[in-house]
Amino acid sequence: MSYNNVQKALVFAGILLSVSAALAGDSKLRVQVEPKQAYIFVDGAPVGAGGRTIKVSAGTHTVGVYNYGFAPQVRDVNVDPGTVTAIEFKLDPVGAEVKGPWGRIQIEGASVFAVLLNGKTPDYFVGHGDEFNHGGMFLPCCIQQLVVPVGTHQVTLVYKDWTLWSGTVTVGANERVLLNAHNGSQRVEPWSKGERIPSLPRFVAGAASATVAIAPVSGSLVAQPGQINCGDSATLNWTTTDTVERTIGNGSETVKQSAPSGDVSYKPLQTTTYTLQASGPGGTVVQNATVNVNTAVQSSLQASPAEVKYRRIGDKVIEQGDSNLAWNTTNAQTVSIDPLGTVGTNDSRTIKAEPKQQGEGPVNEVQTYTLTAKNDCGGSDTQTASVRIVGSIEPIPGVPLASVFFPTGIPDKSHPELGLLTSQKEALARTAVGFKAYLEYDPQAQLNILANTDVRDSKARNMALSQRRADRVKQYLISQGVPEANIQTVAQGKEHPLDASTVKLLHEQNPNKAPKSLGSFQDLIWAYNRRADLVLLPKGEQSTQYFPGTATDAKVLFDSKWPDRRDQTLILAAEREKLPTQPTPPPNPNNP
Repeated sequence: MSYNNVQKALVFAGILLSVSAALAGDSKLRVQVEPKQAYIFVDGAPVGAGGRTIKVSAGTHTVGVYNYGFAPQVRDVNVDPGTVTAIEFKLDPVGAEVKGPWGRIQIEGASVFAVLLNGKTPDYFVGHGDEFNHGGMFLPCCIQQLVVPVGTHQVTLVYKDWTLWSGTVTVGANERVLLNAHNGSQRVEPWSKGERIPSLPRFVAGAASATVAIAPVSGSLVAQPGQINCGDSATLNWTTTDTVERTIGNGSETVKQSAPSGDVSYKPLQTTTYTLQASGPGGTVVQNATVNVNTAVQSSLQASPAEVKYRRIGDKVIEQGDSNLAWNTTNAQTVSIDPLGTVGTNDSRTIKAEPKQQGEGPVNEVQTYTLTAKNDCGGSDTQTASVRIVGSIEPIPGVPLASVFFPTGIPDKSHPELGLLTSQKEALARTAVGFKAYLEYDPQAQLNILANTDVRDSKARNMALSQRRADRVKQYLISQGVPEANIQTVAQGKEHPLDASTVKLLHEQNPNKAPKSLGSFQDLIWAYNRRADLVLLPKGEQSTQYFPGTATDAKVLFDSKWPDRRDQTLILAAEREKLPTQPTPPPNPNNP
């Protein structure tokens, strides 16, 4: 390639680079505004009043247009490289006219600067310096004034990234403060015209005049209800006018509120004062509301009855009284009762008598219940109630079981009421007492009467005789208070006799054998078999089969001779009066 061609290529490339750079740097926003005095902010920075074309870099920008007395508009705008993007804003007026008392601020030397009142963001914009300078002094036709509520105001003068001045200005009623924007000096003069003006619109502008009247801010904060119990909620209602920013705080936490009015719910754990702080161009308002929190806990605990009974026999509880434990609490979130554990705030529970004592003996214990009620606010209360447990823990009653012995041939069909001599009644009476006590432990228990005869006489007559003996024992037990339903009878006749070896062994072991022989060994075998055995069911315990050899009526029971009528009369008398019986005639060999 020749030198000239190279040079031409380089020149062409340079031109392309220059054009590309120019295109990249010439991105613009063409903004049209209404009203025409409205001020433009780009990405939060003030760039000037009225419609204009603004150089920007390519990309997305936030454009805001503000004019006091109108609702601001803010939009995000995407700008392509090397292009001019047009955008229009038409603001809508808001707010009623403003009334005094008021004063006036006159700002000199800040023509293009945005005036921010009582805040640093665009929402605090009230106008620009050229609207609030000396107009009206040298040009009577052209009034330019910033009318503000009486008080101290924070004034900030800013243009693009340049803050010309920022400080406080205190304005009295019907006074004019002249502010030199370059050095911050201030001079106060009377403004008598202010007291003659009943009201002003928020914004009025002419060809060379402007009046901006700033509305004072207002706000209220109300707590409903103002008195709550711990755990309850209170609602804070706030209402503000002409405010830009609002916060509600309680000293440790501050929350911004986006809406000028609304409500929020709180659940304080102690008495708390909430503060609403709201600010706008017209100043700052502070309002307080207090929510009083009742942290006290009240409770009651009662046991009825205060004394209950308990009785246990062996491993069975015969009587177990109970008491109703009732409690009530107010302003509590958690309730526990020792030893029951966590319970409801208002409830009751049946408490059964359960003594700690396990060994046999009398029971006399006091069980104490302690209620502790608390809430999340630190409140607590404690109550106690006691239940006394009285009664006994008893062993399983023993049932003395002794076999019942009968005289020979007794009772017969003519005298079924005979047969139980005094010693045997006494033994049965002891059995009845023990068995009735045992029925408290086992109400289904049974006494089984197994009646027998000796081997003499026929099978049929002996079976009938054994049945009469069983019935006689049963009737006597009933007379002693044993329920008939708990008695069984079995007539065994002579089918289950004790043999000689068994009788010999029993007699050797018998602690009640007579000190001297009552007769022959054969008589002894017959005497042992004229008996009724008692069996305790379902345990299966059986009566001892020892012949009552030491009883006063042992001879009558031992005698193997069949008694005649005189002997029966004597036996009956012996039953009733414990009289000694007389010797009997020789036995009837056909009646054992």
